[in-house]
Amino acid sequence: MVEKTIDLQKSQLSWLRLEQEFPVELEDSFYWLFSNLEIHRFSFEHDPNDNSTQTIFVWLPLNEWSVREQEILVKSLFSLAKTFDLTLPPCKWTQVKDEDWSLSWKKSWKPDPVGKSILILPAWLDVPEKFLERKIIRLDPGSAFGTGSHPSTRLCIEALDNDPPVGQVIADIGCGSGILSLTALKLGAKSTFSVDTDSLAISAIKINSALNDFPENLLNVFLGSIEEVEANMPGKKIDLVLCNILAPVIKIIGPSFEKIIGHKGKVILSGLLVEQIKELQEFFVLLGWKILEIKTKDQWALIVLTLDLA
Repeated sequence: MVEKTIDLQKSQLSWLRLEQEFPVELEDSFYWLFSNLEIHRFSFEHDPNDNSTQTIFVWLPLNEWSVREQEILVKSLFSLAKTFDLTLPPCKWTQVKDEDWSLSWKKSWKPDPVGKSILILPAWLDVPEKFLERKIIRLDPGSAFGTGSHPSTRLCIEALDNDPPVGQVIADIGCGSGILSLTALKLGAKSTFSVDTDSLAISAIKINSALNDFPENLLNVFLGSIEEVEANMPGKKIDLVLCNILAPVIKIIGPSFEKIIGHKGKVILSGLLVEQIKELQEFFVLLGWKILEIKTKDQWALIVLTLDLA
């Protein structure tokens, strides 16, 4: 599966760069894998004109990764794909000079229209004239997940775009780069309470908030999970919860949604595989929630809930 191995002893270069094309459905899973392996220098390259595949680039310190460790990493990627009945093409290893890895991937990230009115714009680019009438979300995700390219994220943005949360107080659980919080505010939300357990995400969302000129009192950011929303939210409870994370984590925090949601409030769940819809439906119905809507994109699903007060 490894197209080319590296002779570490002969090389004077500083980095190994792994390049792997993959079906877009695997983005969340790959992000989870690299986070668990404490690999932080990676990026997803997305072409808005091709929604079926992406390319991930991973930068590894040359003196820390043996040939054997490279092979194990690649086998992990292929094994993960196999669990979804997907296959990967051969990967490519390249020796590269010391470089700013976070800059090299920016060359291929393009303005990305989502839904009827949103444009995800790389912070370093100007707004294309044909998109001037859209609501612009400037984004520099850094090392945090969330460029808007993944189907689960697009499902959430489209749901917000179709039913703008005007005047609502939002909780964004697992906010990543802050793309959903920023979208909600652009669409008229009153304020957001955005939480993530990753400190890199907290840094990224603060940067992105500044890029979009939002006052600090609109976008409230905390390191942690739903308990931080409960501890810091105002007297009025949350009108809309956004939760774009993987299904196992949703099931862990799901029983706490009732503690923060206001009367007639809604929860938007994403990050779910289509085959997990039934399991999540049954789980939340037993907790007293009513399913309002289900949408799918590729192999991913979104579920909208509200408390069943009947």
